[in-house]
Amino acid sequence: MPDQPHVCLIVDNPLRDLEGLVLLGRELATRGVKVTLVPMYEQGFDVPALQPDLVLVNYTRPNNADLIKRYKRAGILVGVLDTEGIGGNNADEFARLVKNAGSPDLLDLYCVWGQAQRAAFLKHGTVPAHILHATGCPRYDFCAGPWRAALPKPSVSAGYVLLNTNFPSVNPRFSRGPDDEIETIVNAGFARDYANQVIVEARHAYQSTLEMSMKLAEHFPDVHFVLRPHPFESIKSYDALAAYPNFEVRQEGTSIEWINGARLLIHQNCSTAIEATMLNVEPLSMEWFNTPALRVQAAAQVSRPVASEADLIALVKEGVGMRLPSVAEETAQFRRQIISDLFTAVDGKSSIRVADVILETIAAARGKVRSRTLPRPSLRGRAIAMARTALGYRTSSALRRRFGSAEIEGRRLAKTFAEAMIGAVLSRIDAASVDGRRFSVRKVVGDTRRMARAVSGASLQLTEAS
Repeated sequence: MPDQPHVCLIVDNPLRDLEGLVLLGRELATRGVKVTLVPMYEQGFDVPALQPDLVLVNYTRPNNADLIKRYKRAGILVGVLDTEGIGGNNADEFARLVKNAGSPDLLDLYCVWGQAQRAAFLKHGTVPAHILHATGCPRYDFCAGPWRAALPKPSVSAGYVLLNTNFPSVNPRFSRGPDDEIETIVNAGFARDYANQVIVEARHAYQSTLEMSMKLAEHFPDVHFVLRPHPFESIKSYDALAAYPNFEVRQEGTSIEWINGARLLIHQNCSTAIEATMLNVEPLSMEWFNTPALRVQAAAQVSRPVASEADLIALVKEGVGMRLPSVAEETAQFRRQIISDLFTAVDGKSSIRVADVILETIAAARGKVRSRTLPRPSLRGRAIAMARTALGYRTSSALRRRFGSAEIEGRRLAKTFAEAMIGAVLSRIDAASVDGRRFSVRKVVGDTRRMARAVSGASLQLTEAS
């Protein structure tokens, strides 16, 4: 196809983001777009080599500012579909974070999840109004028809009580400990005093959640419990729960697929509570050890607040027996409002809305001459880019593995994805779709010797089956 547009979709956390981005990629592919899924840690090699029309990054923060500058200077349009679309305690905080810690002036497109974020971005002048769109997030399309039918079923019989935890700062899977996590919070734009406070309070909340999990297992020996740690948490820290025959700790799969099979969700400050309301699963929030610094406002407000251990035990008993009383009208009203405010709509069409604005952005830019001088990457960023170009992917990777840290290698490995993984997602989506079209994926290995030397071989391109 002579003028076939090419879009690269950056995949941050495959466990959380892959299915939604595959759905978005498929939607774009049905419209004649060449779509490449790129692992976040390989984008510095693959995106410059592939030279797409547009790259949709997962956020704009200080740690990817040099990459964004490099893409722009190469003539590549840059859009954002933020993976933390309800990041921060509220929409205003999120808008200020993106404005102050990101590179919003370099963007061609910004997709926010909901109307509250859009209003906050306009209020704070985070990005120009003409590039800002409230689209929803494609991963929540699986909470509505027809895509809910594409959700995989966990290997646990439905009707379990699910506990979702959210303690990566004090129970990290990848970093070396709280000191590293404090630096991560500070680098994201927060004050150091706030970061220290979060770590202290999160450590207490984590320990309280673990202890409460054991008490639930003991109190309800005939109820099956599943604890699902945050994807960036260490699963090993929950090994003590293996002593209980009615308790499992599982980290594979998406939060949506696990909630879909649950009777109840127990959590503290986990945004999956909002997903639970989308799927008509009642969320219970352990508020007796919550704090203002930890509180995720939206997650707390959609949940049924629980004031003590005794209250939680009573509510679990009622929930398992399908006898939970109706929530307060204030909570019910907030649940209805939050969909518009934070997610635009849960209608299975977010991927369509994102695809629409991507294609509009590409069409509007075609034929235009760049009219301003673009900032150069930092000295460090330029040095990294030069080394990547000179050494190629294989040599660069070998040097990184030999002289880099095991922690970084662990992070990279956790953010990779295989052809079979995406093929399985596509098969489920194809089966649920009414269009009758079938798609597969292939590795991007480069059509020339120079290209083959530059790319990672980890990015995957969608192709329509003949």
